Amino acid sequence: MPKRIYDVIVIGTGAGGGMAIKTLCEAGLKVCALNSGRRLDPEKDFRNHRMPWEMKYRGFGDPQSHPGSDSEFPGQSEYVHGAWESEQVHTTAPGTDWIWPRCSAVGGKTNFWGRSSAIFGDLDFRAASLDGHDVDWPVTYDEIAPYYRRVEKMVGVASTVQNRPSNPDGVYLPPLNFRCFDMILQAGAAKVGVPYLPDRIAQLTVPLGDHPACHYCGDCTSGCEVGAFFSTPFFLLPSAEATGNLELRTNVLAKNILVDESGQATGVACIDRNTRQEVEVHGRAIVVAASCLETTRIMLNSKSRHWPTGIANSSGQLGRSLCDHMYGIAASGYLPQLLGQTSFPDNVSDSSIAWMPRWQNLNHPHEEKFIRGYSVYPDGGCWEFPSYQDQIEGFGT
Repeated sequence: MPKRIYDVIVIGTGAGGGMAIKTLCEAGLKVCALNSGRRLDPEKDFRNHRMPWEMKYRGFGDPQSHPGSDSEFPGQSEYVHGAWESEQVHTTAPGTDWIWPRCSAVGGKTNFWGRSSAIFGDLDFRAASLDGHDVDWPVTYDEIAPYYRRVEKMVGVASTVQNRPSNPDGVYLPPLNFRCFDMILQAGAAKVGVPYLPDRIAQLTVPLGDHPACHYCGDCTSGCEVGAFFSTPFFLLPSAEATGNLELRTNVLAKNILVDESGQATGVACIDRNTRQEVEVHGRAIVVAASCLETTRIMLNSKSRHWPTGIANSSGQLGRSLCDHMYGIAASGYLPQLLGQTSFPDNVSDSSIAWMPRWQNLNHPHEEKFIRGYSVYPDGGCWEFPSYQDQIEGFGT
C-alpha cells in the first residue's frame, strides 16, 4: 500500500504541541500527533478528591518502588496513576546519578503545571540592548501582544490590571482571592515599597465556555478532573479532534527525524512502546514540541550526511545553554499574626495566587545582577526568578 503522507507531524502534545495541533487542524491540515505516553482518564487516573489518609501509602507512594519512579515525588504515584516516568534509559557522566522525571501522558506537564502565566514585556524582548549581552529578540512586544491577548482569552487567565510597564497587562478573569497570610505579606511589602499583587494564573475563577470555574478542591497539581485550569487535553485537543483532521498516536517514542537527499525533513522514525518495533511516519512538515530536553535529544539523534551533528545544528549550539524548567530559591517564614487564629479554607487552590513582579532599576537593569520577581505559593514558599543573568542572591528584604 502507498505510504500515507500527512500535512504535518507534531511530536509532543503539551503546551506548544497542543497549540500547534489545534491551530493546524482548524486550518484544514491533516495532522498526525505523536505522544510517547498514554492518554489519561481523569475519572480513573486522578486523585478524585481523596485525602492522603485514604491512600494505600498515605499519599507517599510505595516505598518499595524502583528508585526514580513516581515515589520520588510524594503523592504522585497514588494521586496520578502512571503519568510520570523517570526510568527511560539515558546516559550520565561517570560518577554521577541523575534522575529525569517526565510526564509522558498526552498533554504533558499541562496536566499538572503551576499555571503562573506572566508574559514578556518590551523590557524582555530588548534585554540584550539593556544589559549588553547577546542579541535582542527578532520580534517586539507590540508584534507579539495581539497573540498574547488571543491566548489569554482562549485559556482564561485570572489576575488584575496592574499598570506596570515591565509586566504588561492583559485580558483577565477575576483574580483568585488573597489568603490571610497574603494580606499580611502585602502589608509588609508595602512598607518597603515592594509590589505584592495577584499573579497571572491560567485558572478559571468564573466559567469559560464549556469549562467550569475552579471549585477549590486543592488537587490542581494532581490533575484537575473538571478542566478548570488550562491543559491541552481539556482545552486544545477536543477542538482539534472535532475537525476530523487529527490522528493521535499514543505510546510512540520519537527516535529521530527522517530527511531526504537535500536534508529536508520528511518524517519521523519512532519506537512503538507496545510492540517495541520501529515505525516510520511521513509528513510534509515536522513540528518538534517534545519539551526542551526531549526535543534536543530527538534533534541530536537526527544525524545525516547533511546534518552530521544533528538536524538544524549548523551553529553547533544544539544541546547547549539549556533551561528545561525554572526552579528558584525557596524561602519560608513564621507569621505570628496567625498564631491562635481559627483555621479555615480561605482559599485552597494550590496555585501561586500572588506574585511580586520586578521592581528594581527597570530603566537600567544592567546596573543590577537581575530584576527581582517572585511568585508566592500556598505553603508560604517564595520562588525567585532571575531575569537576565544566572547570578542568584538572597531575598534580602
